[in-house]
Amino acid sequence: MSKHAHRALVLTAISAFAMPALADDCASAAKSALVNSGRTPVSVTIIKTDAQGKKSTTRTIQTVTNKYVQTASGKWYSMNIAIKDLIDDTKTTQVTCHRRGADTVNGDPVATYEIQVADGDVMNDSKIWVSSKNLITKSEGSMAGARYSSGYDYANVTPPTEATPMGGH
Repeated sequence: MSKHAHRALVLTAISAFAMPALADDCASAAKSALVNSGRTPVSVTIIKTDAQGKKSTTRTIQTVTNKYVQTASGKWYSMNIAIKDLIDDTKTTQVTCHRRGADTVNGDPVATYEIQVADGDVMNDSKIWVSSKNLITKSEGSMAGARYSSGYDYANVTPPTEATPMGGH
């Protein structure tokens, strides 16, 4: 996995966890959900559609102490990245947020927000769906010409037994 691809995957996964001051029009529920989701172990399935329309699916599992990434080839990698590290890494990230309304995900009511994350020269526009449990259940976004759609599962967070170490913090 290239350094740029790894950074894009990590930024996409953590964009929903960014904690800097959000725009005043962003409801307190979104702010709280960003923090709550960022502190909760989660399994995320990410569908990427590149500029040519080719789709690939990856998966990440974030436990309290480690992040696991399954590439489109099915191979799992582990990184010694704790939830705290992901949150700490976003302290210099610029974020704007706007509440966009209500929707449903898997039959459950959710509030929707649009967020824009800028980290250096990398820009990520996302829409997040926040459940009544104050957790992000879905996100969609774009970065570097690709579209990403992610589903979040907080109930089934089981790390893979065989993952190749990749480094981290």
